[in-house]
Amino acid sequence: MPKPKPQPTPLSIPEYRLKACKTNQFEQNAEGFQQLKFGYFGEVGGLLSAVKKSGRDNLAATVTELAAEELGDALWYLINVAAIVDVDHNHIGDNCLIALRKQYGESEQEPVEPVTFRHIDSLMEVRRKPDSIDRSIQLARLANHAGQMATTTYQAYTSMAPHVRAANLGMHLAELAVACASFDLRLEDVACANLEKIHSRWPGDEKIYPAPFDEGFPEHERFPPIIAMEFIERGEGPNAYVVQSLHKVFVGDRLTDNSNEPDDYRFHDVFHLAYLAYLGWSPVLRGLLKRKRKSDPKKDENEDGARAMIIEEGIATWIFNHAKTHRFDGEDNQRSLDYNVLKQIRSMVEGYEVDKCQLWQWETAILKGFEVFRQLQKHRSGTVTVDVLNHTMHFDPPAKTPQP
Repeated sequence: MPKPKPQPTPLSIPEYRLKACKTNQFEQNAEGFQQLKFGYFGEVGGLLSAVKKSGRDNLAATVTELAAEELGDALWYLINVAAIVDVDHNHIGDNCLIALRKQYGESEQEPVEPVTFRHIDSLMEVRRKPDSIDRSIQLARLANHAGQMATTTYQAYTSMAPHVRAANLGMHLAELAVACASFDLRLEDVACANLEKIHSRWPGDEKIYPAPFDEGFPEHERFPPIIAMEFIERGEGPNAYVVQSLHKVFVGDRLTDNSNEPDDYRFHDVFHLAYLAYLGWSPVLRGLLKRKRKSDPKKDENEDGARAMIIEEGIATWIFNHAKTHRFDGEDNQRSLDYNVLKQIRSMVEGYEVDKCQLWQWETAILKGFEVFRQLQKHRSGTVTVDVLNHTMHFDPPAKTPQP
């Protein structure tokens, strides 16, 4: 008889709080509290909006997935609110259990420590039956409580007695747990998925690049460790175009903007180099450099084939056009990308090897790509050098020709 698989260690609220608070960029003061409470209210509003759209557009198959993400984000804001008003992580969990037992007519029990999300989910299991929770009523309750928090000031919260504060926020956590159950979701699963999401987006000091996708393949099917691509602009005005040279050998076709309005898209291959530098991925460059993994027919056809190249080109074009509207192609080095942009990119590459890359890698690749793109715009030619294994990319302007 096979041994049962070991169950993963339950995620405790203190552990979730520790990881969630690491990604909190808001100040630990009244202004930060205001941003967090509005964020909580906004995520609950986003949940209601997702439910509305799913009903309007007949998207029932995806409403649970959308709800899981919105509830996870609401949980993140709620736990950070608790931290900023100095409510102990176990006290919010204890009061959540008290609120749920009171709501369902169960007797009180001795406090547990640490409180885990599984403790909370266990109270909801018997109430997870179809139609046992009126979702509309529960979402209205959740929105009402979130609205009350939105109108409560930092001073009002911090002036409450500690046990009153803990009871209030424990009640919010209980409402989130019941909302999860109304979608047949477990709060622990929602919390774990949220931690995975925020770590992918904001890894802090834990940035770890995955192994190269061509690791273990013959040398002639792997990207060279160093690629120094020279971009050369020729011609003027509407007749201008760009060619690329690697080791004095021209690579690919001459490129123009292909647009009625000049926008220097002729330099866009710099984005493919950025994808290679920070993602270790570029079907387009594999084709240009003749580094396709032909020893593995499946990799050759799927990962290095025409469809993957079209997806990569589509991402580069979409991001380029999106940047012109949302202005993240400027010189603000502290700028970050909207999560929905990164989420859209992730959906475009779903099922391909690059799907293993984290959101922070995509953000780095895009922002670094635009940084070098601006330098090419300024100098009109130059060399872009990518260190594939060390994940760096830099630009060298063309050498000045000495005057006679």
